[in-house]
Amino acid sequence: MYLIAQKNVGIVNQLIDIYRQSEVLFSPEQSSTLQQKINITTIKSKLEQVLSNCDLQDLKTIYAVASIGIHERGERHHFYNNTIEIIEIEIKENEEELLNKHSRYIALLTYEELIEYFLSVVTLAPGLIEGKKILKLT
Repeated sequence: MYLIAQKNVGIVNQLIDIYRQSEVLFSPEQSSTLQQKINITTIKSKLEQVLSNCDLQDLKTIYAVASIGIHERGERHHFYNNTIEIIEIEIKENEEELLNKHSRYIALLTYEELIEYFLSVVTLAPGLIEGKKILKLT
């Protein structure tokens, strides 16, 4: 599974860029305008295009990378200045063990369910970035 993750680093980087664009559109400062709706449609189209190049195993692996990034680190929220600090907790498993641990729960998901998940999430970039860092994917 780690080889699949390495093979998909380029796709993960594309997804990170797209999700960063979507985070800006959904920030509290943005008001709902026609231009914003057009931008959302454009971002969704980019996401669909990138995801359509993936097979089921690729999507499961990318989902596992994001899951590792989200769940293997702690977060401390600072509400007074609206920031999040990542708490680096020691991880004892190797990369393959982490991927296997996080992919157990997604083994039954279908291609369509995974596509729907990726299209419905707005803030996946931090999880993908942290997952790449934890798994030492370059």
